[in-house]
Amino acid sequence: MKKTDKISAKSPRLRLAIYGGTFDPVHHGHLLLARDALEQLKLDAVLFMPCVRSPFKAQRPRISDAHRVAMLRLALKGNSRFWLSRCELDRPPPSYAYDTAMEIREAFPRAELFWLVGGDQSAELRQWHRAKELARLVKFVLLPRGAAPEGRVSRTVLSLPQPRRIDISATEIRHRVKSRLPIDLLVPAPVAAYIQRHGLYLV
Repeated sequence: MKKTDKISAKSPRLRLAIYGGTFDPVHHGHLLLARDALEQLKLDAVLFMPCVRSPFKAQRPRISDAHRVAMLRLALKGNSRFWLSRCELDRPPPSYAYDTAMEIREAFPRAELFWLVGGDQSAELRQWHRAKELARLVKFVLLPRGAAPEGRVSRTVLSLPQPRRIDISATEIRHRVKSRLPIDLLVPAPVAAYIQRHGLYLV
């Protein structure tokens, strides 16, 4: 992973959160939860990490990596503390969190790393590839999706102090696009325009 020009390995100790997902498409729920994590955990930055395919999902994302990255760039534009990384896209699938954390640790050796996950994934964390080693590299933070626990879960698993429940899903957005229904209140305006311009999710 290349170091962004915003920071270098010699910078003061950072609090950096990794936010992995398919972002198919990115929506306001992703952005609001990332903002909550940034503020409540006093982070320096949130690193959005689009993946090729999760080891726990049989299907690949519905659209190309190029489209997902382009929409993320539009959604994150103007927010200097929301960063984008292609490191998982540039590795062969499936996307293993451990490999990503090691790559980020190499790029930012002085950073304190957090990994943002949906609260509905809490039961799967022990099944993640090299889970015990990963837990020594990052602190997991459960975002409030579904029945997310509140407060400290364990030494390395936390949840936001003031969780916000957001009922927006990429599945709902794709369904609305296919049904020719508006999505303007669910995704940033540039993302909605991009989806329409490129005819995404219509089939």
